[in-house]
Amino acid sequence: MGSSAMMVVGLSVCVWLAGGKVDQPIGNQLPDTHISIEKIDLTGENRLNSSVYLSWFGTDKDGYVTGFEYSLDNINWQLTTARDSLFQFAIDPGKDTTDIDFYIRSIDDKDGRDESPAYLKIPLRNSAPEVEINEESFPVDTAFSVVTFRWRFSDPDGDQTVVKALLKANDGDWAEIDRSKFMLSIRAQDPKADGTVDANVYYNTDIEEVGTTINGLNNDGENIFYLKVVDFAGTESEADTSLTVFVKKQSSDLLMINGQPQSVNTVYRDLISRNYGGYDAVNFALDNGQYQPKFWNPTFSLLTEQYDKLFFNCDQSLFSNPITGQSGLLLEFAAPVLQNFNNKGGKSFITTSFPAGFMPTELQGGLPIDTLSTTSGQAVVNPDSSLIGKDSDWPALQPRNLILGLDPFLPSIDGEPIYTAQLSTFGAWKGPNIVGAIRKQDGKVTQVFFSVELYLFDKDPAKLDALFDKVLNTELNW
Repeated sequence: MGSSAMMVVGLSVCVWLAGGKVDQPIGNQLPDTHISIEKIDLTGENRLNSSVYLSWFGTDKDGYVTGFEYSLDNINWQLTTARDSLFQFAIDPGKDTTDIDFYIRSIDDKDGRDESPAYLKIPLRNSAPEVEINEESFPVDTAFSVVTFRWRFSDPDGDQTVVKALLKANDGDWAEIDRSKFMLSIRAQDPKADGTVDANVYYNTDIEEVGTTINGLNNDGENIFYLKVVDFAGTESEADTSLTVFVKKQSSDLLMINGQPQSVNTVYRDLISRNYGGYDAVNFALDNGQYQPKFWNPTFSLLTEQYDKLFFNCDQSLFSNPITGQSGLLLEFAAPVLQNFNNKGGKSFITTSFPAGFMPTELQGGLPIDTLSTTSGQAVVNPDSSLIGKDSDWPALQPRNLILGLDPFLPSIDGEPIYTAQLSTFGAWKGPNIVGAIRKQDGKVTQVFFSVELYLFDKDPAKLDALFDKVLNTELNW
């Protein structure tokens, strides 16, 4: 009985197998792909620009989607794991419109690919780029040899589609400039020349390397600048036009930088004229400082390096930079440029005063000054007291009136005192009595600095004339 039972069971199993009750293997089912939008019905001006955002998704009945491939010709495919992307499609140069064929197919976990990729026809239109000169950064109406301004461009198809930027002055020729440099400074190759001249273009704050050259600059005359950009399809922007600016030429080796009211500036101009002769002058205090450099570097740097000597008069007045909003003394803005100017062999003569409690941190390096007194009270010079030179070659100077709030200083390590003041004090004031110092380079004077306003010390005008004559024609005349 046992054997018969086993036989029956065996037959039963065979029949079950022969009857095909076991599931047969089914082949991998390929994934399906969909683009989020099925159709784009746009024509003419309504076509899309060349920067297009697309999204897609895939499904797989017997597995899962691991990635996608997209193609623009249904032949060559690019792999991606993303489900959306911003595409920058190319439009052939010279064409305004084109249609893009876009295919996308899913890939499943068994490396199977959708055999009927999703498809979208994308109608494109190339948009013209735009360019703009930043008027806020442009000189008010007059530029002293150097014109500096900022500019920018944009393109609805993506700023990266802009491939070229062009600049011209007046009726000159268009010249290609670096489209990645958004601050330009233009200066005549020969700043002393009259009329239509060639000019150098400098980028950002780099004053050592000429970026390019342009022609057509009207030196010592009115100028208009033009900018345009070109995109990868060859489409040009409309040219943007600058404000009109008068570019003054250089006429002397001495530049006066005036930073006080006109009545004071006139005194210094007369002193220079009597004791030196011709000079060029800029008035940074005029009209509440609107003629100060909006960009001290590079504008002031490029201006000063044209000259052999600088004379700078200013006081404790504060000025606000219209670009940065920063407030400070003119000398605080100018000090880094003055330091570079002197390091390159330029010579400077500076007279100023400081506000109460001023800390000269920003001036160290640019001037031969280390510290001022921080005590309360005041240092004064009476009408019968003097500024005393280090020897008889430096004339003693007296004021007509009482001078309050003097700013004697301790000189920097490379500063050599040349004048001390016969001081009286109010309150608890304590400090040095040095009011004048020089700097030397290779034994030659490169800077003469006074922390007093020299025009006030004119009780004997001939002695003030003698000081200016000595500084400009002896100490700095090498």
